[in-house]
Amino acid sequence: MPDDPLILIALLAAVFFAGLTQGTTGFGFALVAVPPMTILVDPQIIVPALLMQTLMTGTLILIHARKHLRINRMWLLPLSGVTGIPAGTLILVVLDPGPLRVLIGIVVVVAALAMMAGFRRPIRNERVASVPVGFVSGTLSASTGLSGPPVIFFYTNQSVDIQEFRANIVAHFIIMNIATIPIYIISGLFTGENLLLSAQLLPATLVGVTSGIVINRWVQEALFRRIALGLILASGTIAVVSGAL
Repeated sequence: MPDDPLILIALLAAVFFAGLTQGTTGFGFALVAVPPMTILVDPQIIVPALLMQTLMTGTLILIHARKHLRINRMWLLPLSGVTGIPAGTLILVVLDPGPLRVLIGIVVVVAALAMMAGFRRPIRNERVASVPVGFVSGTLSASTGLSGPPVIFFYTNQSVDIQEFRANIVAHFIIMNIATIPIYIISGLFTGENLLLSAQLLPATLVGVTSGIVINRWVQEALFRRIALGLILASGTIAVVSGAL
């Protein structure tokens, strides 16, 4: 629990904007929230605390977008992702906060740059490619809270319809989060400290994601996504620098 009220306000602001981003685009909660929050609080506290936030935000968005969900297209990604969760949990337990901040920052910076570049090369056998993509997503989910980048790249590369993209990727996040909970419990990563922090952050998260769902109907998504990617790139760079110092 942060003792400094200014730190708590900064954490609340981070999850609000993260929720706003995910509610609008279907992704970006962890990409926005994790880098600045891990500068203020150790990743071993923040990553488990945000697990409950992403589970809540994902559930709200999926309820709204459920008619666009295509289970027959997305099921293999989370199934493969579950197999990567133990390795990711081990990374979170073993790595010191500094190197873990650098790892989180690098993942975020690479993700932002790749999304900005718009690189695409469609894959013919989508199901075969889903296995390694899902595994990497599961590993990153448990170690850094960042399950999104591999799946975002994959769906973008395959030119998935934006509404299907939003529903499928949120369903993937939900499954990853649910599968991670028992492994975190066994590993001792869930503590009274991060659960209390999660509860304190939840109202700001819910307000952010609800606002994002409303904004999704009115705002130009391409513009909002460019703004969000710029902020993601900046926060990832800051995380790398702070972890290296």
